[in-house]
Amino acid sequence: MSNNNSRGITIVSLVITIIVILVITSVTVYTGDNIIKKAKLQTINTNMMLIQVKTKTIAEQAKFNKDTSNYKGNVVNNISGNKKVDKLIEQGIIENTDTYYLLSSEDLISMGLEKIEIDDGYIVNYETEEIIYVRGFKVDDNTYYKLSEMKNLEIK
Repeated sequence: MSNNNSRGITIVSLVITIIVILVITSVTVYTGDNIIKKAKLQTINTNMMLIQVKTKTIAEQAKFNKDTSNYKGNVVNNISGNKKVDKLIEQGIIENTDTYYLLSSEDLISMGLEKIEIDDGYIVNYETEEIIYVRGFKVDDNTYYKLSEMKNLEIK
C-alpha cells in the first residue's frame, strides 16, 4: 500500500516540475525576444544617427558652396521599380521625391560609414536632415521608418 502512495507523489511531482519548467521557458523566451528586438532597434537608431551627422555635414558644405552636386545617393524621383521605396511614397512617408536620396553601400563608404550594413537602404533628406530606414521597424501593429519616430521608441 505504501508503494502506491509513493508513485502518486512522483507523478504529481513530475507534473508540477513540467509546469514550472514550461513557465520558466516561456518567460525566458519572451524576455530574450525583447532583448533581441531592443538591440536591433538600438543598432538601427545608431546607424541612422551616424548617417544624419554625415548628412548634416554634406548639407552645410552644399549651402556654403551653393552647390548640391556633392549630395550622396540617387534622387528618389529617378528611382523606379524599388517596391519598398514605392510603398513609402504611396504611404506618404516620402512626400517630395525630389528632395530625398536613396543611399547605396558605395554612398555609405564614400561618407566614411563603411561599417553600416545597407540592408534594404536608407533614404536621406539633406534639407530637413530626416533619415528613413527603408525596411522599417515593426512594433506591435505599427511600422516606423523615420529616425524622428524611432529615437524615443520603447519596446515593452
